[in-house]
Amino acid sequence: MKVQIYDNNSDVSNQVTYLLEKYEERNKVTFKIDTFASHNQVFSNTDQTDIAFFYICDTSKIQNVRHYCLNNPCTKVIIIANIPDYRYAFKFHAFDFMALPINEQKFFHAIDDALFYITTSSKEKKITLQTSTVTLNIKPSQIYYFEHNSRKIIISTVQGEYFGNYTLKRLREKFCPYNFESPHKSYLVNLAHIRYIKGFDIYLNSGIVLPLAQKRAVHFKSIFQSYIDRRFDMK
Repeated sequence: MKVQIYDNNSDVSNQVTYLLEKYEERNKVTFKIDTFASHNQVFSNTDQTDIAFFYICDTSKIQNVRHYCLNNPCTKVIIIANIPDYRYAFKFHAFDFMALPINEQKFFHAIDDALFYITTSSKEKKITLQTSTVTLNIKPSQIYYFEHNSRKIIISTVQGEYFGNYTLKRLREKFCPYNFESPHKSYLVNLAHIRYIKGFDIYLNSGIVLPLAQKRAVHFKSIFQSYIDRRFDMK
């Protein structure tokens, strides 16, 4: 399993390396860890990376990391940031976010999730979707959600957003076997990308927040909890 760490702060880099080594020992896995001190080194590296950590201490690097995320959709990018409003600042397709100081339990949970998605994705077959610009051949795990908006369907994916002429009912029938559920009449969300639910807001790993309809809240939360329980049973 290949892991990259971008960090111009050796303290953060050393902590991530320490936690990865601790995870290796505890879970009997092996990581090949490469550490980089500049963006140019990371972006010029064409080797496929499974997990990439980016330490960001200011907003000037956001566009660079966004570019990396969009051009490496198979890499699970984890952002480490000391920016107070980081969850709203990074409106791009990263896998997860961590605020400093790094919490060991949350770190291990993020690695658990990343490995689960990497393993699951390798077995997935692609599904074809017609959009207004391209024919999209994509794995279900690479789709965040579908949104009905102004008589069009927005298809939100790790590669970006597309528009299609589907109905949510048709998409639900097609994607229900892949753990997609409807929290709101205008949305169909991939349960695998939900980080947590708070009140009537659904927080995705990417930082996007989707609405949860009050009438569907109890049922949807029950479905999500069942999905989480099944996932832990599979590990």
